[in-house]
Amino acid sequence: MAIVLGTLALAGCSHESADWKSATAADTTEAYQQFLQQHPKSANAVQAQARIQQLAEDRDWQAAAAADTRDAYQQFVAQHPDSKWAQEARIRIENFAQSGASGGKVASANGAASAGPATTASQATTAAPAAENSAPQPGIPQGHVIPGAKIASAEHGHFVQLGAYHSKARAESEWKLLAAKYPSELKSLKPHYVPGKSKNGPVYKLRVSVPSASDATGLCARLKKHAQVCVPVTA
Repeated sequence: MAIVLGTLALAGCSHESADWKSATAADTTEAYQQFLQQHPKSANAVQAQARIQQLAEDRDWQAAAAADTRDAYQQFVAQHPDSKWAQEARIRIENFAQSGASGGKVASANGAASAGPATTASQATTAAPAAENSAPQPGIPQGHVIPGAKIASAEHGHFVQLGAYHSKARAESEWKLLAAKYPSELKSLKPHYVPGKSKNGPVYKLRVSVPSASDATGLCARLKKHAQVCVPVTA
């Protein structure tokens, strides 16, 4: 009898191990839920529940990023206040608040969507005269900031914003990941880290410059197919 019970126990453990291996290989909410239904007292039950929660957070974050509206980010924070994405969502909410947008995407001066204000109030008063002198001067590298200049030439043009982060190091790290993930779309582009402020502290907006508004729209259309945040911005 003891031998029979031992054999059944081993068979049960083997079956549970196989089911867990199948669940982790599928790595879907449905697979983990099925495992929990079959093995509610398994040693892997806690890990399965944690993974279900993480998959839900990732799914909701992708949905919020694809919608790219203040309401979407607010809903995400309400549902997942302790998520690894929560701080990023709060920063983007603050970007919308600073620009005066209510619930939709922020409209820039040319009508394109923007996740933050193109210029600050003080820059706006000097933008017009500065535009007349924005061409590079002989002997001065493109984008070099001249002491006393009102607005650097590198701040003008068409950009797309790929995110806003609480530190420049985080923005630089994210750029490396995005450039590796989307080489055909981003490999030839140069990142810009635009500093700003929010209620949560400093933010750094990750942007890349593109030749025209149509290029910005096209790039964002391709990236958003992968649920990657991308907003055309005119600076």
